[in-house]
Amino acid sequence: MQTTNKKKGLIGLVIAVVLVLICGLLPVSEGITRQGLMALGMFLGAIVMWICETMPMLITAFLVMFLFPVFGVMPLNTVFTSFGGTAFFFAIATFGISAALESTSIPLRICRALTKRAKGNSKALVIGLMFACAITSAIMSNLSTTIIYLSLALALLKANGCEPGKSNLGRCLLIGIPAMSGCGGMITPAGTPGNALIIGVLAQQGINISFLQWFLIFAPMALICCLISGLTLTAVFKPERIEEDAIKELESRVAECGPLKPNEKKTIAIILVILVLWILGTWIPALNVTIVAVVGLAVMFLPGINVLDYDTMVKKTNWNLAFTIGSVGVLIGALTSSGIVDTLVTPLFSGMGGMNVILMMFIVGVVVCVIRAFIPTAPAIVALFAPLLLPLAALTAATPTAVMVIPAFWACTPLLLWFEPIYLFTYGYGYYTPGQLLKWGWIPSLIMCALLSFTPLYLQLFGL
Repeated sequence: MQTTNKKKGLIGLVIAVVLVLICGLLPVSEGITRQGLMALGMFLGAIVMWICETMPMLITAFLVMFLFPVFGVMPLNTVFTSFGGTAFFFAIATFGISAALESTSIPLRICRALTKRAKGNSKALVIGLMFACAITSAIMSNLSTTIIYLSLALALLKANGCEPGKSNLGRCLLIGIPAMSGCGGMITPAGTPGNALIIGVLAQQGINISFLQWFLIFAPMALICCLISGLTLTAVFKPERIEEDAIKELESRVAECGPLKPNEKKTIAIILVILVLWILGTWIPALNVTIVAVVGLAVMFLPGINVLDYDTMVKKTNWNLAFTIGSVGVLIGALTSSGIVDTLVTPLFSGMGGMNVILMMFIVGVVVCVIRAFIPTAPAIVALFAPLLLPLAALTAATPTAVMVIPAFWACTPLLLWFEPIYLFTYGYGYYTPGQLLKWGWIPSLIMCALLSFTPLYLQLFGL
């Protein structure tokens, strides 16, 4: 496996170097500058190295952006000033808030409540847990949500006597949990750091999306996807009944926790206040989502509150992803400022200019959905498709917000292949195979592509 990964990484490096050389040797023409060609070649090289895992994603992004001055793409000072932005700090703050929530017994109590309400009906429990994952992931990181609910599911499966490779209940839970932990990340801007990239890209277009607008756009999409995914998953793999002993096992784990502890109550209260302030930020500009998130995180450390300690936050923060978020903005900015994307992509999409906007959105949605299956990182999807799709808005009846909904949705919702990081945590337990994931995943993927086609009509309600 290590030899295969090394070979794959070297292939990615070679392809990246070839792409840069080609762009460096191509003749310039009207509307195309050498700066633009080099920006394109280096950006595509970064995408290839991400896919081939030549180096960690962060190192690749850092390498490319600091080579920009060497190849005349962007001055060094501009590289520094373009890095980070609000997305970087928002990502760090939300990782901290997620760590605080993860330390509580709230997810366990939610699982117990759903199990009790399901009354042994395994289909109801699977769908209920998928909704719980989606809603929890609206605030907590996708990976943390997956890990927490996975531990609950494994305890339930063990108590129920379910065997890996044979249990449909196991297949449903271990596919459904990571799928909806990802999907729920789109419900709020804090759900996953990639959301901040989308907001930043739209801000560059003069479109400012408030917390409430984001929620009203994406929460219905996520919940509809959750329902469709749950119904199709339990239809494709009919889960066996949950035995009484398994329910009692979960009850005993909750009983061990006892009543809510003071720190848990404080954490819940702070998160609720943060949510309220985010919503009020729709009308009060000072309550910017990043400002509220950073201040809310700081409150968790105040004397007398102390619901989070620094060591835990540092350990739980995905620094690789946070710094990648900051550096991806530089890569997108280089493409945009050079004008290369508008010059090359406009002719590519010109045939869609007269196409029905719903059909156009469906075609683009299918393309992004399929490509997303092979790129297991949400920021890479945003980085790849943001500069490609924005020019499309100028050629069709779709707005920039409408076309950006597609990469925003699929960046959070990988349903086809198993090598997404959140799936890797559940795949190794042997309850499902890649073929079984694909057997189910293409159904909700196609349905959601069709539903997302009507996004331009839906966004008219918000003037977006």
